[in-house]
Amino acid sequence: MLVRSNSLASQKPEQQSKEIGPGTDPESSYQDFIHYTKFSLVSRKEYFIIAFYKTENLEKFKANINNADILAPIFANLLKYYFPDLENCVLITTPKRSHSEKLGYHFASEICYRTSTLTGIEFLPDMMIATSKQKFNPNFIQVLPLPRNKRVILFDDIGTTYQTIYETIKTLRQNSDNHLENVHIPIFVGINNN
Repeated sequence: MLVRSNSLASQKPEQQSKEIGPGTDPESSYQDFIHYTKFSLVSRKEYFIIAFYKTENLEKFKANINNADILAPIFANLLKYYFPDLENCVLITTPKRSHSEKLGYHFASEICYRTSTLTGIEFLPDMMIATSKQKFNPNFIQVLPLPRNKRVILFDDIGTTYQTIYETIKTLRQNSDNHLENVHIPIFVGINNN
């Protein structure tokens, strides 16, 4: 896989004067903070998904909103590498689910907001909603239109069964106004949980 690892690798930060940031609280160790960058090309059904991070404790990682600052620069560099014409792209994420209510934020959206700032790519939040809270058989509807003549890039923060991604793509393709029936949709996942 062609990735400029020197621009994407996570490096241990130099010791600084008691600065508080993600992973620097007394209950976190260095391993909890940095974990490791692990690029992979995941093949599921007919889709290929680029995943780029690994963590040992997903719930703890997502529970710290500042950890979006770890994933966003990696994602931004990947987008710049693969898509030099980002002004012709739009970024969407899978719909908010029940864990967002518990956290008070949608972790995938937080990553996308930061990535949009870093790249200039347009992010379309809340383009789709979940009609139920079922985890394994989700049902989504599209509530906002997609811009015409733009490449859609789909992001999800964590991939386990990838059902959320499958349902998102199915919903997008079923809407004839999107004109995505035979269009390749690049898929990125922050953390491959397999």
